[in-house]
Amino acid sequence: MNRLTYTLRKRPFARFLALALFLAAGLFLLLLSTRSVLRKPVLKEIAPSVGAPGDVLILRGENFGSARGSSYVELCGNRLTESGYVSWDDDLIKVIVPGNTEDGLVYVATRAGLSNPEFFANELAIPVEMPENPMSVAPIISELSVQEAAPGQVISISGRNFGASRGESNVYFTARRDGSGEENIPDIAGMESERPKYSGFASPNEADFDFEYWSENEIRVRVPDGAETGSVFVATNEGRSALQPFAVKSRVGQKSVASRHTYLIQVGADFYNIKGVNDAAVTIHVPRPLTFALQPEVVMTESVPEPTLVDYRGSSIFQITPADKTSAKNQTGARQNYVVSSCGVECDINKDYAAPFKEKSRLLYKTFTRADEIVPAAGKEVLELLPKIIFQVKNPYRQAELIFDYFCANYKVLPKARAAEADPLDLISKRRGDAYDFAVLYAALLRAAGVPCRVLSGILIDADKQTRNHWWNEFYLENFGWVPVDAALGAGMEFKAFQSERNSGKYYFGNIDAQRVAFSLSYKAIKPSLLSNKTVKMPRSFAMQSIWEEAGPDVESYSSYWIVPAVLGIY
Repeated sequence: MNRLTYTLRKRPFARFLALALFLAAGLFLLLLSTRSVLRKPVLKEIAPSVGAPGDVLILRGENFGSARGSSYVELCGNRLTESGYVSWDDDLIKVIVPGNTEDGLVYVATRAGLSNPEFFANELAIPVEMPENPMSVAPIISELSVQEAAPGQVISISGRNFGASRGESNVYFTARRDGSGEENIPDIAGMESERPKYSGFASPNEADFDFEYWSENEIRVRVPDGAETGSVFVATNEGRSALQPFAVKSRVGQKSVASRHTYLIQVGADFYNIKGVNDAAVTIHVPRPLTFALQPEVVMTESVPEPTLVDYRGSSIFQITPADKTSAKNQTGARQNYVVSSCGVECDINKDYAAPFKEKSRLLYKTFTRADEIVPAAGKEVLELLPKIIFQVKNPYRQAELIFDYFCANYKVLPKARAAEADPLDLISKRRGDAYDFAVLYAALLRAAGVPCRVLSGILIDADKQTRNHWWNEFYLENFGWVPVDAALGAGMEFKAFQSERNSGKYYFGNIDAQRVAFSLSYKAIKPSLLSNKTVKMPRSFAMQSIWEEAGPDVESYSSYWIVPAVLGIY
């Protein structure tokens, strides 16, 4: 017997050590063979190497895998979300550049490891030194009054070539596009030519009275709702300025985009048996979906017939004439299709920093704390009910929360909308009402408490693509922005959500889903084209405007039917 055999028999530890060495060698060979099968991805080319948010980015190489599985693309420090991938093959990957992309490296990651990097540059974020040419007419920013501000605060932009008046010029901020961003916006025929050039950015909103002053050398604007840390620039018909770094920060809290959906919707009306003399025609105001922080892009893709005015105070104006005599039903009308991007938002509020409004001279505060045509903020019933709900609480966020909780505990939502002429204040005594009653009374109570609040109107879209007229609210916290509330859904209104967890009532205070399209942020008073015209109102509809139809003296009679905006597609 040789010495080695003897040692193994007499010493168990030595025997164990030999076995471990044998297993380690086998494992090494197995890993070596696995590495030969799982080959590290190789990135050979990206195109384009300089692009913008919304562009399709093509990655060519090898060893990506025939399916994505757990593999992913990292673009400029951010791993792409599920909705960012167009296709994935072993040698070709297509992704869409998200809205928050800056300059940086691109990698492909698989189980075998990380590929070599390629560099991508965001063309909109490339600083361009504007030439000091006295003949230059493009806007030039020389200085910002502050480098950091909260939403709603005023910043002053100094420079030149801004124009004596604003016109179609604007100021643009980096927009909140986390969650899912511009990559969700589809390429629909007829949309590209209509899409605004800087639709991926946030701009001051006239509905929030964000514009304070505009001149050739100075602009004063408020940081808009939806802006985030990044950059700011000025754009005119002559071009845009270089991007200036700018930070958006608020101690009150922060918002995040929780979801985003893009809808193709149709709006319109049918008219029958228009009778009259001479050139009898009915003028109609077809509401357009509006653009604001939670609805960052609205593009009209089709209109039949062409409107007389495409956009007049938020409506398209049509002249509806009698139908052609060959029409069997003597029917005519108008239809418009829109692509609308809607964001669901969640708010994380630090209640301790939510304070009563200080800048009470601000037009936004004055407008949304007073009574108006639809919000009875000064009503006796409202003023009597308010202290029973909020007691001595002064914190505006807590006041809004107490009113929401009171609605959920004490009021029942009716399954159908009430009659157009019904009084929303009936909700106080009858303890039941529709979504319109809930939104109007909620706004009235908050306004009476000194908290700016507005009523939004539009459509609600369920998981089956069915639509209904709907109304909800937003209240404003100083140095934060608008906070969404849907008291009717909070109180249990039947609704088939895309995500079941959002059926929870409490979710709809401070958060909102993306299953809606807004047509109005507040009531819009419209003057008739002629004082002698007969006008038609449509209370409790998907838009809040004083006139929908106008018939001149030459029109003797007609019938009309307005459709609830229909969803033709969800993307």
